[in-house]
Amino acid sequence: MRSGLLLTALLWSAVVFADDVAAPSPLPLDAFTRSDEFGEVKISPDGQLLAMTFGKYGSTALAFFERKTGKLVGGLRHPNLTVFEDFDWVSPTRIIYQIAEHVPGHAEPFGTGEIFAIDVDGKAKALVYGYRAGDERFGTRVKARESSYATAHVISTLPSDPDHILVAEQPWRNVRGQWWDDLDARPTITLLNVRNGSKRELGQAPLASAQLLVDRSEQVRFAVGWNAQGKLAVAWRPDAAAPWQEFALPGYQGDTIEPLGFTSDNAAVHFLAVPEGKSHRALYRLALASGAVDKLSVADDAEVVDAVMDLRNERVIGYETYTDRLARSWIEKDDPSARFYRALERAFPGQTLAITSATSDGALAVAFIQSDVNPGDFYVVDTQALKADFVKASRAWIDPRTMRPREPIALKARDGLQLHGYLTRPASPPPHPMVVLPHGGPHGARDWWEFDWEAQLLANRGYAVLQVNYRGSAGYGVDFQTSGYHEWGGRMQDDLTDATRWAIEQKIATPDRVCIFGASYGGYAALMGAVREPGLYRCAVGYAGVYDLELMRSSGDIPKSRIGRNYLDKTLGDDVAQLRARSPTRLATSIQAPVFLIHGTEDFRADFDQAQAMKTALERAGKRFEWLALSREGHGIYDEETRQEAYQRILGFLDQHLKP
Repeated sequence: MRSGLLLTALLWSAVVFADDVAAPSPLPLDAFTRSDEFGEVKISPDGQLLAMTFGKYGSTALAFFERKTGKLVGGLRHPNLTVFEDFDWVSPTRIIYQIAEHVPGHAEPFGTGEIFAIDVDGKAKALVYGYRAGDERFGTRVKARESSYATAHVISTLPSDPDHILVAEQPWRNVRGQWWDDLDARPTITLLNVRNGSKRELGQAPLASAQLLVDRSEQVRFAVGWNAQGKLAVAWRPDAAAPWQEFALPGYQGDTIEPLGFTSDNAAVHFLAVPEGKSHRALYRLALASGAVDKLSVADDAEVVDAVMDLRNERVIGYETYTDRLARSWIEKDDPSARFYRALERAFPGQTLAITSATSDGALAVAFIQSDVNPGDFYVVDTQALKADFVKASRAWIDPRTMRPREPIALKARDGLQLHGYLTRPASPPPHPMVVLPHGGPHGARDWWEFDWEAQLLANRGYAVLQVNYRGSAGYGVDFQTSGYHEWGGRMQDDLTDATRWAIEQKIATPDRVCIFGASYGGYAALMGAVREPGLYRCAVGYAGVYDLELMRSSGDIPKSRIGRNYLDKTLGDDVAQLRARSPTRLATSIQAPVFLIHGTEDFRADFDQAQAMKTALERAGKRFEWLALSREGHGIYDEETRQEAYQRILGFLDQHLKP
């Protein structure tokens, strides 16, 4: 392992701030389309071992290594049709993990909702929870185990109890022969034995799809979820034996409340929320007995995205805000953990760091370091000696010096609204052929300052890449997000148009060589861009898009729950005339640019019917288009070979219409 924090700092400063190095043109396509080699790295509670997932698609094997020597001490690999979804240490010698399995007709595996457990020496492996837990073919033959048709969400690994964890069981329901989480149901709180699979129900959560918090005594006492009226609500109880009490937090916008954790004395809970009359989310402390609320953050003009905990996960010592990049502010700036964070930030300038796990005493931590040009590296850091040991790179084949910077940009929309986003330029002089790349979501999502392989691929092929956080995006306050509600194909689309024209005016983009390409909502925006701006875009690529807004209210997985239907009412609306007027399927005659439609036949979010409806509309209108149906793929391309094939076609389509 490479070690020495000061040495690491000097090395990375040289990488990040070196003069621009022109990227080879082009790099192999699979350098970008390949998945990360490593999924997660987590340190054991006593710091002796590291657990990590790796392999094809980043998560088909789970291995355990001695931290000091790197010696392999154990691990397991499931059959080829199974991947590791997540894992957690429950003691210094035992791990729980969850899997996803391939099913016939689908490339991407589906989570099974089950929990397995294994010792680090490979012994005592057992399926301790799930729909197959009662089947003697899996794990031990302990009669205490029983089948559970539900998904188990870990509430706490109970560090003081190596044999048990707390889970929330979200029940399943069958919809036309397929099992889905019943999001309208209240989960059951269960104490689960990770040795033999026996379980003891501790009661039902008070709210549907509840997010549950344990206090410092590992008692479940706080919940945020959906009440009988379909509204986001808060509930708590004075102790584990008391009945749940639903209560209001007056003065805060209800659907913005996010619980974080109990204080060390169990008397209060930290939460994030947007106050009434304000736009940005802030950090608060709620005294449970009195109901008094104290504001802890002072960043009124920036969105607070999370609290920063000390390395023992006992106290809130700061908070994180995000505008163009992540920033940390300190409530307890002299706390040893706060000093450690600041030292790590100085050691890796120009990059973003996240602590992914730590030992129970906080002496050792795993840090994930990344940037706009660095896909990310894992380090084990001694928090006292400030010494870092390099563990693994998520994409070791990527040289950050050959990647292009991701520049934050700002501009005004036509109505004066401030817009932000990112620009990735190729190494050649401007102006450039340009690809506008709207993000999916759209609400609650945004583009971030991070490594984006898709933008890097396009820049490597000579394109400028414009990514705009149009109104409706997350991260700029609740007013900015709600200003996009009912504006699909309206002002949200205007923002993309205005940003495109801005890039042309700034001589970043060649005026007659701009295409628009997006996935999910981005696919919708690409086709609507071609509808509304026939002279602006030379071509449009829609991948996994929604093209008929009326159909969206009845197809895909969102309308399958009351929570999903309420979301559609809030963000999309139910005015049929407006939905039809803003659906590309009904506006195909206005499209002049060549179109490329790509869609997975097994898409669960944007039904394949959406792509077929758009294809039929283009055919009836006599329009030019290319078509690529991806068998077995869902709402995203999972198979690496299929991803490479699809992006080869996309690059060919862009080259045909944007390059001389």
